[in-house]
This record gives sequence, C-alpha cells and structure tokens, in this order.
Amino acid sequence: MDRDELYEMLDIESGKDFQYFENIADLFESSEDIGGDVLYELLEEVDMDVFAELCESYFDQLEDSIPDGETEFYTLTLNIKRAFIGMASSVSSEEDDDEVDQALLQLSEEIGKFRVWYSDSDTVECINDDSGDSQVLPVRDALALSKEEKLGGDTYRFDFTEALDYELSDFVMTFADLADID
Repeated sequence: MDRDELYEMLDIESGKDFQYFENIADLFESSEDIGGDVLYELLEEVDMDVFAELCESYFDQLEDSIPDGETEFYTLTLNIKRAFIGMASSVSSEEDDDEVDQALLQLSEEIGKFRVWYSDSDTVECINDDSGDSQVLPVRDALALSKEEKLGGDTYRFDFTEALDYELSDFVMTFADLADID
C-alpha cells in the first residue's frame, strides 16, 4: 500500500486531517498491509499531540471491551497505550531533526508491530458457552465478541494467554511523563 492508498483508506487528504477517532480506529484495525515507510510518511504530517489524544481515547475504549478477570491482558494494553502516548510526546518534544526522525521511526515500527498483533494474528481462543464451539481469533475480533457479549450477545470464555506474547520496544519515559499520561 502506498501513501495515497493509505490516505484513501483513512478518508483523509493529508496527515493534518488525521484528527478523528475513526482515523486511528481505521489505522489500528485494518488488516491491510501497510509498510513502515508509509506509516512514517503519515506520522511526519500528523500533529503528535492530537495523535497522543487519539491513542488515549482508542485504548480507553479498547480497555472497556476486555473481559473481566483478564488482568494481565489489561495491563499489557495499558502499557501499549502508555508507550504510544510517550512516543508521540517524544516526537513533539524533540528539537533536533535526527532525534525527531528516530522517534518517528520507532513509533511507526511500534504501530506496525501492534497492527499485526492486534488485527492479523490469531492468538485468542474464544469458546462459546452455549455451543462449546471454539475459535481462535485476532485480539481485535475477540474484543469485538467480548463487547457484543456485554451487550447481550452469546457468552464466551476467552483465553488471552497467547496474546500476552507482545514485546514492547524499549522506550524510556520519565516519571513526569507517566504522571501526565495517567
């Protein structure tokens, strides 16, 4: 996928238009193959303060879909959210062009890794309580089932064990940065 196709998918004309919840949801939830260089091009144009706010909103909603009792998975998603927000803040705060480029590269790589883990890797076992049918789905789809269940749909047992295998990139944040995020 090239930049123009990505912008069409996100329904934007430039990275400056990337400012709505739907933009980040489309980016994170799409199964389309988006290369790191194309993500980098997008992020170069995006307002990183807005991106950080969108990440916070997106992950807050995602966390509401996590089944009760999935403490380790909840903690993992909280850490991913913190990393994304911290990386976006790092891009905003850098003054040296090389440092900005490095921070954008790290953020684009982390988004790429997250997208594969979230939307393309079948890692969550979902067992229907009524029928006993079992299926293994990507995190995105398992959370959609969990959300549907909370709205009165079928009930499931979820096993997020395999989904816990997500290694965050090394990213250093100060305690002040963490306090600002929380």
